[in-house]
Amino acid sequence: MRLTNQYLLALLIVTSLVLNGCNKKEHTGSKKSNDQVVAKVNGDEITIYQVNFQLGRLGQMSEAQAKLAAKQVLTSLVEQQLLKQQALDSKLDQDPIVLQALASSKDQLLAQAYLEKLMAKAPKPSTSEIDTFYKDHPELFEKRRVFRLQELVVNISKDKFADTEASLKTIKGINEIATWLKDKNYIFTVNSNVKAAEQLPVELLKRLQGLKDGEVLLVPTDNSFNIIQIAASESVPITRAKATPIIEQYFLNQNKTNLAKKEMTALNEKATVEFKGAFSEMKKSDLINPSAINTSAESTKPPEADAQSKAAEGKSNQAAKLNANSSSINKGLSGL
Repeated sequence: MRLTNQYLLALLIVTSLVLNGCNKKEHTGSKKSNDQVVAKVNGDEITIYQVNFQLGRLGQMSEAQAKLAAKQVLTSLVEQQLLKQQALDSKLDQDPIVLQALASSKDQLLAQAYLEKLMAKAPKPSTSEIDTFYKDHPELFEKRRVFRLQELVVNISKDKFADTEASLKTIKGINEIATWLKDKNYIFTVNSNVKAAEQLPVELLKRLQGLKDGEVLLVPTDNSFNIIQIAASESVPITRAKATPIIEQYFLNQNKTNLAKKEMTALNEKATVEFKGAFSEMKKSDLINPSAINTSAESTKPPEADAQSKAAEGKSNQAAKLNANSSSINKGLSGL
C-alpha cells in the first residue's frame, strides 16, 4: 500500500517538478519583475509564464472564457505548488519511484516536443482537395441529417443471427419487432439516441443515409443483434463556406499523423535496437508498427459540424433519452 500511495503522489507532483525545473533554468540569472509574478505560495513564486503555458494548451477561447480559465489555472498551480512543497519536505524527490517517474516524464515531454515540431510542417489541403472532399461526402455536408434513433439491442448467439434477420425482415415497425422478440423470449434492451451524421460510425451512416424516417435497419455485431429505426430526422446541411475550416482541420490532422508515422518508421529503420533480459528473444522485426505517435485524437475523427448546426442538434437532443450500453450507435468508428 505504501508503494501505491507514493506512486500516486509521485504522479501528482511530477509535472510540477518538471515544469518548475524548466522554469528555473529559463529564468536563472535574471530577477523576476513584479509584473511576472502572479502569486506567492509560502514564498515560492508562480509567474505569468506558467499560467500562459497552461492556457495555451486549452486552445482558443473568448476573452471572457480566457479570464475565467486563467483563474482556474492559477488555482490549480497554487494547489500543485502546495503539494510539491509537501513532497519536497517529505524528501519524495529522492524517492526511487519519483525519480523514475521524473525521468519517464522528461523522456515523454522531449519525444512529444519533437513530434509537435515535426508536425508543424504538415501542409494544409489545397482548394481542390477541399472541394473534392465536400462533394464526396454529401452525408456530412450538403445532405447532412440529425437523426433521432430508436434501437433494440438483442442478446442472442451468433448462430441465430441469420434466422432472426430473415424473420425480422417481414415485420414492419420497431414496436411490432419488440412484440415479436418478447414472444420469442429474447432478452433485449432499448436505447434512444439523437446523433448528428458526423457522430455516427461511418458504415452505419452510409446505410442510414439511404433510409427514410420510420424505416428500420438490422445490424448484426460481434456481441449482439441490433435493430435501429429512424424515428425522425432533420436536414441540417453545412454550406461549402462553413465546411472549409472543418475540412481544412481534418486534412491538417491527417497530414500531421502521416508525417509523424513516416518519421517514426524512418527512425525505426535507421536505429540499432538490442533487446536484453526478459525480452532478449525479441528482434527488431518484432517491433509493432509505429504506436508511440500521440497526435491529436481529432486527426482520425470525421469532421465535426459547426456551432450553429450543433445548436440545432441540441434542440432535438433535449427530448432524447441517451443510453450508451452496448449500443452500435455509440460505437463510432474512427476515421472516414
